[in-house]
Parts: sequence; structure tokens; C-alpha cells
Amino acid sequence: AEYLNSREQCIICFQPPHTEDMHGMIGTTPLIKHHVTYFPEKIAFVHYECHKKIHADPPITLWIQYSDGDARKFYAMKKEKENGQVDGKDKA
Repeated sequence: AEYLNSREQCIICFQPPHTEDMHGMIGTTPLIKHHVTYFPEKIAFVHYECHKKIHADPPITLWIQYSDGDARKFYAMKKEKENGQVDGKDKA
């Protein structure tokens, strides 16, 4: 996979991961992966809120460069590969 940015700064708002105070404990909410394309696999790290903006109505199409069905195909292929590794069978 090609990563378009680091986990240290959201590619949408350019801010670092959020730091939150949860019941007296400081915690950081990590950025999540957003697929810009599946074939080839290109991933951008974004805040969850920024991810919702990408997929809002209207979507931010700059960050959605894949066709309908690509996500299903990608995850089906990933599942097949994982199942092949789990049961030890070569699925060539």
C-alpha cells in the first residue's frame, strides 16, 4: 500500500490526532485509514470526523478515486487471502 501522509497529521484538516481528557486520563484518538483508491491501494490518514466529511453528501471526490464495487472486491480478496493463510492451503 502507498500511504499519502503519516499518522501524525490529518490529510484533510492538517491537524494532529486529537488528545482527549477521559475521566482524568489523557488519551489520544488515532487517525483512521481512508482508502483513496483500492487498485492500486492508496491510503490517507484522517480524523473520524474528517472521514465523515469525505463521504458526506456531496462527497469530497478528490479523496474518493475508486469505482462502485471496488471496496467489496478489495475486502473479498483480502478475506480470501487471509483464509488461505489461516487454513494453510495455497490458493494459487
